[in-house]
Amino acid sequence: MKKLTRTFLLWIASGVGLAFAASTAEAHFPWLDKAADGKVVLFFGEDLTDRTYHLPESLQAFPLQHHQDGQVTDLNLVAVDTDAMVGLQSADQAAAGGLVYGEKVYGDFRGSTLVYYVQHFLGADPQAWSKLSAEGEGLQVSLAPADSGLAATVLWHGKPLSDVDVKLFCADGHEEASKTTNAKGMVAFTKGDLESGLNALMVGLTEPASETPKRAASMNYLTATFYWEAESAAGAAEKADGTKKVGSMKKKADPPIADSGVAVVASGLPEMPAELTSFGAAIAGRTLFLYGGHTGSAHSYSTAEQSNQLWSLNLDKPAAWEAVSTDERLQGLALVPAGANSLLRVGGFTALNAEGEEHRLQSQDEVKRYDAEKNEWTVLPSLPEPRSSTAAAVIGNEVYVVGGWQLSEGKPNWLKTAWKLDFAAAEPKWTAIAAPGFQRRAIAVAAHQGQIYVIGGMTNEDGPSTATNVYDPQSNTWSEGPSLVGDSMTGFGCAAYAVGGRLYVSTVSGNVQRLSADGKKWEIVAEYDPGRFFHAMLPDSGNSLLMIGGANMSVGKFTELDRVTVADSE
Repeated sequence: MKKLTRTFLLWIASGVGLAFAASTAEAHFPWLDKAADGKVVLFFGEDLTDRTYHLPESLQAFPLQHHQDGQVTDLNLVAVDTDAMVGLQSADQAAAGGLVYGEKVYGDFRGSTLVYYVQHFLGADPQAWSKLSAEGEGLQVSLAPADSGLAATVLWHGKPLSDVDVKLFCADGHEEASKTTNAKGMVAFTKGDLESGLNALMVGLTEPASETPKRAASMNYLTATFYWEAESAAGAAEKADGTKKVGSMKKKADPPIADSGVAVVASGLPEMPAELTSFGAAIAGRTLFLYGGHTGSAHSYSTAEQSNQLWSLNLDKPAAWEAVSTDERLQGLALVPAGANSLLRVGGFTALNAEGEEHRLQSQDEVKRYDAEKNEWTVLPSLPEPRSSTAAAVIGNEVYVVGGWQLSEGKPNWLKTAWKLDFAAAEPKWTAIAAPGFQRRAIAVAAHQGQIYVIGGMTNEDGPSTATNVYDPQSNTWSEGPSLVGDSMTGFGCAAYAVGGRLYVSTVSGNVQRLSADGKKWEIVAEYDPGRFFHAMLPDSGNSLLMIGGANMSVGKFTELDRVTVADSE
């Protein structure tokens, strides 16, 4: 199943397509829910799990109304800002039934007026929902029971809207189904599509400018939430096509292969000195180094929320982390070993804005080498173009840099190039390698058997990916490898490294996968909970890997280091 992410925000409405770019406000939507204390809450996030992003200024007053039995009541909303939720909540408990509805103009976006609509159907009775509507309002859905599950009718100013995509998401943010409305504006979701608990529908509509009547172009987006009570756990667990649903980030349909010899255990090492994601990590000699990274809350970027610290941990005598150096504030960088006692730092991006200001994110072309014995940085030739959300791997004395994009305070430029540099040369310089033939970021890059593997990530068109691509330095050619096991989110922000002659990947789906000996497939060899992404996985020895940092959408960031133990593979 797909996870709702920025790149999936592509909606087809009346033959007009609209794609949201990857900047902050563009990737988020308002959502409604009824909290455990009975109050209605409104938050602004990428999906139902993303509840700590601050409301844009234009949405900080978002009028909501309760509709029931022909009566309309304004809700009194108050701001809330906690570790678990940032947004608005009703001052009083919500009614047991009825419909909560609201609409708010976000403002001008690329010459059009951007308008958000929200709905929440109270209670859990589809028959009661069928009698609810916000009459005469803009974009909304009406819900009614159906033999197969639940019918949804999309209305635009009270009239059915045909040929519009309606996407269904579960509480974890996975896309469970996508249907297109018929001539009556209706779609039906089966009981297998729906998941017990909180569900959400999303609809998008673009309206062109009109002279008669005089009307500006508009982009309209609706999220409608409701709680579904499945008739039985078994019945709700199977879709119409017979496949099993995935109700969380962990893929249950593919258990680890028997006797894999791989396990994930606590490492016993000191916790990280800070909560970090999108940081650089490398082991040089017997020292683990961490550089930079994001320290703030999800989707909030500023100078103060980026680390400029280089940390080290002696793996032979792991008493405590040591702060050894500071330099530029970066995240989305690559860090690789460049000999027994040195590191190579490549690219990344810097947030030029202060906290609370509009994001100004700038990819960097800087490349530096760190000498651990001298505790000093040396400038190396810059990348041919600024690059962040990238990754790198080393074969011999050459570092290969692949993937990423170029941020320059505007629309990102997804990069099509890849480069190598001989850091041992007297006059090192960047040399282009064969163009990869793909554009991906948030990838894992690893060296294995003399080749460079590029795994997972996010594509510039289709969202998260499980693809594997392989570069052969001898022939300067690319080939396709096997896809990771799991839904598309499995590859997003994954981490990979080879140890014991085998290549391993750890994923946000909560599993470790190993490339088969013949290189033709990935196999799940261990599971862990909760899964991580935007983390690192590095070899501690010939038969273990360290899983470091990162985050999980449900529990936040990790400071614990886990160990992936590997039996002899060769």
